Amino acid sequence: MAFWSEAQVEPKRKFKFVVTITGDSTKNIVIPSYVIKKADKPSFTISETKHSFLGHNFFFPGKLEWKEVSITLVDAAGYNEKDEPDLAGTADDGISDSSGEIQTDQTFSVMRLLHEFGYQHPVQTAAAMAGSGVVSGGAKTFSKWAGTAALGGVIFQSLDSNGEVIEQWTLKNAWLKEVTFGDGDYSSDDVVDIQLKIRYDWAEFTKSPLGTTTIYPTP
Repeated sequence: MAFWSEAQVEPKRKFKFVVTITGDSTKNIVIPSYVIKKADKPSFTISETKHSFLGHNFFFPGKLEWKEVSITLVDAAGYNEKDEPDLAGTADDGISDSSGEIQTDQTFSVMRLLHEFGYQHPVQTAAAMAGSGVVSGGAKTFSKWAGTAALGGVIFQSLDSNGEVIEQWTLKNAWLKEVTFGDGDYSSDDVVDIQLKIRYDWAEFTKSPLGTTTIYPTP
């Protein structure tokens, strides 16, 4: 069957997707799915080794490397308020941390993520140094563990017309590699975007045909 001859067979569509970045709401790192406007799927390259003999070249596969992905966010003008019932008796829409504060500012979330990742203000680093120049404790640096914990899970899901997940990619050991906070432009009325680049060790593809779940690469 082909989608040009069978109506029930449809190609996957670019706009039918949801990306989830779990973050850490207890640290005020909240990246809701609705602010993600564009996201790369995982991709990879396999290195090669060339052997030359007389007038011929022969190639042999080497190591596989998963390539970093780019995710584009709309930078919401955030606000904080208590997630308390309104006059109708329902809770406000939003994502709240453990204290009940709603966090919607994506620049704030990214900078909080950077802090939890291990970045330290130079003044704090200087304060951690003893007068003799010896570290007295408290001088932080980046760690993979902190970076993956702060970013949380990163999952790309493709949807069909009924909202069912037909494809899922899960980035393993993902951490934030690069951020661009956009720019200002008097000639434009576009929204401000934030560009994230995320590095990860490998990606798992999940498919659930006929009630069974298959994961590649198979664990």
